[in-house]
Amino acid sequence: MRRFKWNEWNLQKIAAHALAAEKVEAAFDKVLQLDDREGGSFEMYAEVPSGRRIWVIWMYDREDDAIPSVFGEVEDAPIFDITAY
Repeated sequence: MRRFKWNEWNLQKIAAHALAAEKVEAAFDKVLQLDDREGGSFEMYAEVPSGRRIWVIWMYDREDDAIPSVFGEVEDAPIFDITAY
């Protein structure tokens, strides 16, 4: 199950593009393209339930002292949305 981390800063950024947290979260269910970016973030082209296609810039919000599993992943790292438009 995905977890998301929202704060006033990123909620305002997506609201400026007529988006809400629920729409951005739903976009993760219909990803059309996903690319790595510098600094550990991702750029995703996806579709929200209404059919609108959006770009989402996001990263995993990992604590510096989180211990990875044997597969190299940090479990339950929330998704921090940088922006969506």
